[in-house]
Amino acid sequence: MTRHLIIGNGTLTMLYDSSFAIRELYWPLSTSNNLHRSRFGVWVNGKFSWLQDLNPKINYVDDTFAVSSTFSFMDINFYLEDAIDMAYDIWIRKVSLKGGDDKDVRIFISFDFHVGGNPDGDTALFDPYSEAMIQYKGSRWFLVSSSIPFYQYATGTKEYKGLLGTWKDCEDGELSGNPISQGSVDFAVSFKAYNDFYIWLVAGKNYDEIRRLNDYVKKRTPQLLLKRIKDYWKAWLSKVEDYGEYSSTLKKSLLVLQAHAQNNGAIIASLDTDILRFNRDTYNYVWHRDAAFCITALELMGYFDKSRQFFEFTKKLVTINNALFHKYTVDGHFGSTWHPWTLDYLPIQEDESALFLYALWFHFSKWKDVDFIKTYYRPMVKGIADFLVNYRDKETGLPLPSFDLWEERSGVHFYTTITVIAGLKAAANFAKFFGEDDIASKYERVARQMYQSLDFFWVGDHYARTLQIKDGNIYNVDKTIDSSTLLAPIFGVIPINDPRFIKNLNTVVEKLNVKGGLARYENDLYLKEGSNPNVWFISTLWLSEVYSLMGEKEKAKEKIDWVISNSLPTGIIPEQISESGTYPSVSPLAWSHAELIRALYALRNGTLNPL
Repeated sequence: MTRHLIIGNGTLTMLYDSSFAIRELYWPLSTSNNLHRSRFGVWVNGKFSWLQDLNPKINYVDDTFAVSSTFSFMDINFYLEDAIDMAYDIWIRKVSLKGGDDKDVRIFISFDFHVGGNPDGDTALFDPYSEAMIQYKGSRWFLVSSSIPFYQYATGTKEYKGLLGTWKDCEDGELSGNPISQGSVDFAVSFKAYNDFYIWLVAGKNYDEIRRLNDYVKKRTPQLLLKRIKDYWKAWLSKVEDYGEYSSTLKKSLLVLQAHAQNNGAIIASLDTDILRFNRDTYNYVWHRDAAFCITALELMGYFDKSRQFFEFTKKLVTINNALFHKYTVDGHFGSTWHPWTLDYLPIQEDESALFLYALWFHFSKWKDVDFIKTYYRPMVKGIADFLVNYRDKETGLPLPSFDLWEERSGVHFYTTITVIAGLKAAANFAKFFGEDDIASKYERVARQMYQSLDFFWVGDHYARTLQIKDGNIYNVDKTIDSSTLLAPIFGVIPINDPRFIKNLNTVVEKLNVKGGLARYENDLYLKEGSNPNVWFISTLWLSEVYSLMGEKEKAKEKIDWVISNSLPTGIIPEQISESGTYPSVSPLAWSHAELIRALYALRNGTLNPL
């Protein structure tokens, strides 16, 4: 199921589906999902229902990082409000009900953990010393407690010999009281509900740690902590300027980006595990391309702390000849890849290395934090820039083959070339700043050569997507129309009013339009469900950004409005949308939210440069 909500604090992160069920719980980083799913049920005078069957209305609480759900059952109105503490790994849920004074109301909550990413070897138990439920494996411990006593509890076996788990036992309104289970296990608890009460979960490395956190919640009270969380995020958002009708949408996207930024500096593409059904892998990796767009979006809104943490994260990574690898795990190792190592060229996406330089200069040009940036100039800036200079065809001046931004084909790509030009210009700016004019001249010379060689991509009315070059000879031209060509003026490589770019723009709009949105490229088959390719939100927002740079604000606004109206009602933006209106891929995609922020900034300011 598509994920509709995400909350997190950089170590503890949760994602919800449309029924307000928590489907992912990451801790202490997003290395693996610890939860199969949570369940919330209501029993009233002998009748039971799971929340998923009650058509709950869900959304973010206005202008803060809390989520809510409203629903009714047996003439009782319920309200749930969840948030994760910004300082400690504590999740809090407020449960409110109206109309149940004369009824027997029982609330059930079940956690079906897969601690460490798999169900085996867990222990679930009732801890009488903390009056809480605990499930643990190794150094991952989770404790669930509440502001009122448990009515009943149970632990049990699941996903083994046909056993479903203790969540199934909730449906008759009674739990067994089994105090401990080991193996593939889960637990459930129930409450006699008369008034508002609170449930919370804490995460820690051992028993003592979760006990201390549990005691902290009890001492401070969950009421106070929930208010503190909401007040903190309202304060965090206070620096955002007024964007009129888009202010709430903008703030949601900023919070979504925050949820994808881990406290070790990693910025994750997406934490939705539903994509596993396609290829048994997820988007739970650091792509430096996605991350570069995310941090420039944050920078445009005045936030620089996540950028610095990301740069620090990158500084520690292992590279290939100073080039960044395809993608990295959240803890900084090489991620899975499908790029063959048997080709004549490196199994990389060269734009990711170039965009790191672009993002670094983007940051420095705004904040001028010399003491911070000086440690990056040598070896990182010069090391990556020298790689970009050397990794090119000496005859054409273009980059040597690498994989494209869509991760589907190897070759010499228009998009990759413009990112390399942008990266080299950034490196030249750094070299000038640090007084190495001769090195700056080298980077600028190569960038100019590449710019001139963009002529090789021109095919009459648009820029070709990919060239195949061997020994300086172009032997194949892939003329596929691709939305990524729109990024040329966005990166400052081609002037926005360049006649060729205007022709390319018109061709892209004519050929890639699908019901008002923009497809990635012609005949895109990835997760296609209709007769036309799926629309990608980032492509549609690139078009908006281009219109803003051209001064065509009404057209730019039209594309922003299209994206908002075709996103989820909660404000979450997936990767793509099919012709029939379904979301076949990950949701949310951090990059989609980054582009919405960038598009709104461009609409307001007419530029994508930091002011």
